[in-house]
Amino acid sequence: MFIDVSMDIRDGMLHWPSDPAVEIDNYSDIKKGAAANNSKITCGVHTGTHMDAPKHFIDDGAGIDKFNLNTLIGHCRVIEVPAGISPISKEFLEPLNIKTGGRILFKTKNSEWINNGDRNFHTDYVYVNPEASKYMVERGVVLVGVDYLSVEGYHVGHDTHKTLLGAGVVIIEGLNLFNVPAGDYKLIALPVKIKDSNGAPARVILEK
Repeated sequence: MFIDVSMDIRDGMLHWPSDPAVEIDNYSDIKKGAAANNSKITCGVHTGTHMDAPKHFIDDGAGIDKFNLNTLIGHCRVIEVPAGISPISKEFLEPLNIKTGGRILFKTKNSEWINNGDRNFHTDYVYVNPEASKYMVERGVVLVGVDYLSVEGYHVGHDTHKTLLGAGVVIIEGLNLFNVPAGDYKLIALPVKIKDSNGAPARVILEK
């Protein structure tokens, strides 16, 4: 069974406050006499379900087109974060037996907002704090996914991003894990291949 955990990209959807709003213009319309339907989309590369490349916070870092497909496809673990735990901390992670080479997706209260199509940006989303990111790097995690638009908190600095990206850990943001029970899955996560880009929207699929 395959489960699509990607957000729909739609006109006026939720976006990071300082990023461009998402606009879809159906500039060619059969109903208006055109030969074909065609559309134009305007958005940031960190729109909806997306991936961050090292270049996002490391100026000479690799772009999204350089990602290793072997990291983006394979076993992953969905970890449910109980209500009331925020941020995700090292203390929360330590008992979880995180394995070397692991891919981790965090399911939190955020997924309810994403699943409901909430267009209001919530600043109190659950995020990963810097100590937790360092712990995951030490444990050899290769991919981290979260269910809101950033892996770290709103206006708390960029240490979590820099720690993960600096260690080559892939970051997926904007997942919809609302209907996904905690457990083990196969992950298929493919970003749009934009040359030298600091990020890109992605289609992310889980297989149970």
